Amino acid sequence: MERYSPGISAPGLSRLSHKVQRNVDDYGWLVALKKTAAYLLRAIYFQQVYRLYRIDLNKAKVPQDFNPHNFTFKILTVQNVDMIAGVEDIAEWMQGKLKDKIAAGQLCMVALDGNKMAGFNLINFRQATLILVNLQRKLRRGDAWSEHIAVKKEFRRTGLGSQLRYRIFEELRKRGFRRLYGGTLCTNTASLRLTRSVGFTELANIHYQKFFSLERWRCKRFRG
Repeated sequence: MERYSPGISAPGLSRLSHKVQRNVDDYGWLVALKKTAAYLLRAIYFQQVYRLYRIDLNKAKVPQDFNPHNFTFKILTVQNVDMIAGVEDIAEWMQGKLKDKIAAGQLCMVALDGNKMAGFNLINFRQATLILVNLQRKLRRGDAWSEHIAVKKEFRRTGLGSQLRYRIFEELRKRGFRRLYGGTLCTNTASLRLTRSVGFTELANIHYQKFFSLERWRCKRFRG
C-alpha cells in the first residue's frame, strides 16, 4: 500500500489528497477523517484484524439466472490495455502492475456495462498475498487466491459482486481448481456480507500489529 512521506511535499500530498477525496466519495467525511488519521499514524503504530475465508468449488451453488442486469464478463489479456487501465483506476494499489500480473499467469475477470468498466476480480494461482497485513503464503496445488474484488460505486447494490464471484467459481472449476481462498478486513462489513451470501466459510482472524519496524502476527482459527 502507499506510504505517506511528509518529507516529499508535492507527490506525497497529491496522493494523500486523492486518497482522502476517494474516501469522502465512498464513505462520507466522518469516516474519511478517521481513515486519514489512521493512515498518517500508521508510520508509528498500526493494527488490523483480517478475516480469512474459503469455498469448496465443487460444492459451490451457483444460481441458474444470476445476471439480471446483463453485464458482460471478460477475462483480460495483456492486449486489453484500456480495460487494464480501467481496473487500475478502481484499485489504485495496482497502478502500473496489472499487465505484469496477467503476463505472469494471474486471472483477471472484468464486468462491463456496455463499454464501461463496472468491476473485476483478480485471482492468483501461485501465492496468497495479504497486502493489508503484509503476509504472503505459497498456495497448494488445486488452490486459488482471490487477490482483489471490487465494484465501482455506481454499480453497487446491483448484485454485481455476487455475479463476479459465481463467474469466477465456474471458471476455476473448468480449470481444475478445487478451493478458492480470500480475505478482507473484519471492519469491511459489505465485503463480508458478499462473502457469506455466495457460500464462503470463514476460517480465521489474523491479528496484525506494527510498531515502527517491529511486526507481529497472531492467527485465531474458528471452531466448527
